[in-house]
Amino acid sequence: MKRKLERRVIRGLMILILFCFLTSFSVHSIASTDTSIPKKFAANIELTIDYGNSTQRVFSSLSGDTVFDILNQTTTIVFTQYAYGKFVTSINGVDNNAGDNGRYWQYWVNGELAPVAADNYLLADGDQVLWRYCAPETTPTTLPTISPELLMGLGIIGAVGIFVVCSAVIVYFKIR
Repeated sequence: MKRKLERRVIRGLMILILFCFLTSFSVHSIASTDTSIPKKFAANIELTIDYGNSTQRVFSSLSGDTVFDILNQTTTIVFTQYAYGKFVTSINGVDNNAGDNGRYWQYWVNGELAPVAADNYLLADGDQVLWRYCAPETTPTTLPTISPELLMGLGIIGAVGIFVVCSAVIVYFKIR
């Protein structure tokens, strides 16, 4: 009788651990693949193409949903599709890293280097888009601040997880 109870406790703990793991995985997946944001057709967009050799082309009064849409309307582009979006590899015949020159196409919106693929950047009315052929640049990164509530929540989750795992190990070794 005692062994049956211990086995049920172990099974229950294992199911709880599996449930906690799957729940946290599902929450992460939902947050990282949220496609519920509707596209908004933006107007009065200005696009500048800077070839990095003092040649620039400027297009005004454009409209579209994304940076990729605007670029595709005005230029000949080559891109590679990845899980995170479209990566532009050539604009008007100027290829990324041509002749190992270390220069690539990057884009800025309203003076800020964009953090996402061009087909995932939703435009707003009056945005100014700049595509520049240059050495790779990155945005300055700062570490996110952790609120006391988040820290406490992580501590509680960690403590519960450790308790569950330790309990399962103790019960397992008592059964043996």
